[in-house]
Amino acid sequence: MKKISLILALSLVTLLLFFAGCTQAPETPPATATPTPVPPETTVPVTTTQPAGMGTPGPTQTLPPQYSLTFQVQTNGRTTDPLTYVGINGGNGLNYVTDVEAILITPDGTKQSKTMSQPHYSGQNVSFPCSTWQNRVEIWTTAPGVGKIKVYDELVPFK
Repeated sequence: MKKISLILALSLVTLLLFFAGCTQAPETPPATATPTPVPPETTVPVTTTQPAGMGTPGPTQTLPPQYSLTFQVQTNGRTTDPLTYVGINGGNGLNYVTDVEAILITPDGTKQSKTMSQPHYSGQNVSFPCSTWQNRVEIWTTAPGVGKIKVYDELVPFK
């Protein structure tokens, strides 16, 4: 009796395996493109003025050692809510630099600016909504005896 039930069970499993491969939908061949007539092209005059865009990063200066600051520029990496952070890491100038202005320029040329005022501290940052491709960041500092100088100007890829 056990042999018969074992044979029936194996036969049933074999039949199920055999028919399982046959129940899938047949593959449909890829659709072939039918040529369609192309209308003649019309020429549109090209405007010679293009948007300014991000521009190219320019030269930067270095703060004197007694006013030095280090900065960190990074993106959050989320394409659903893209942000670029500009932060102060620290340095001798935390108590002396009066203002730190961060400017973000998107590929279409839109500028956003935020200022960090005294008292400065390590970890102080500002955030900007940004492009998910690439952005340009400029950082300007104002220090006594030095004035306002650009200390950072780079293209920052969105990662």
